[in-house]
Amino acid sequence: MKQLITAILCSTLFGATAQQYIDTNDPREIKSLLSKENDLNGFGGADIKITDLMTERAMILGCYGGVLVNRRFMLGVAGYGIATNPEFTGRLPQGLIPDTVASQLSRKLTINGGYAGLMLGGIILTKELVHLSIPIIIGAGEIQITDEDFFQNGSDTDYTLESSTFFTVEPAVQLEFNITPSFRIAAGASYRWIQGLELPDPLVEDGDIANWSGTLSLRFGRF
Repeated sequence: MKQLITAILCSTLFGATAQQYIDTNDPREIKSLLSKENDLNGFGGADIKITDLMTERAMILGCYGGVLVNRRFMLGVAGYGIATNPEFTGRLPQGLIPDTVASQLSRKLTINGGYAGLMLGGIILTKELVHLSIPIIIGAGEIQITDEDFFQNGSDTDYTLESSTFFTVEPAVQLEFNITPSFRIAAGASYRWIQGLELPDPLVEDGDIANWSGTLSLRFGRF
């Protein structure tokens, strides 16, 4: 099912962007997406994502920016971070059990981290009041597992038990609304695919971080 959704998104995006090339009938010309014949405009925005991490509801916030090619193709960068502190019940890694909590092998642990990468996307029927936007994030990130009560004596009680980097691909489908010529609001859903987590103790796997998200986007630019 996930592979089918990704294939549909990619085919739709290819169909939207395939119209961007300008044919000058010159057989010697090498056509390119970023060329002087194309209309280039800047854009930026912010995202709010509601998702589940380790079965705990969480909020992810991020921002992005880049260029719009012919007002239909997005090319930029984006970065996101976990804004809340989702918790799960886990165990302390062996060798990290302080004397004060020696009997508390099962603990409430917190997930922190974020990801960033390249943002690609297509906008279909961009001049219509309501239209379709298909952004895709391809990048990498880091997840940290923290015990916020590791040190029980002192003002700074938290301690990062483990951390791991990962690769991610996050395609999304959104309905975009033209509020003004330079401001748009988009709402939809995305799927965050994760690969490469190595957090064996406490055990956190790729599937614990990969999940669907409901998204709300605020976009500014010369659309």
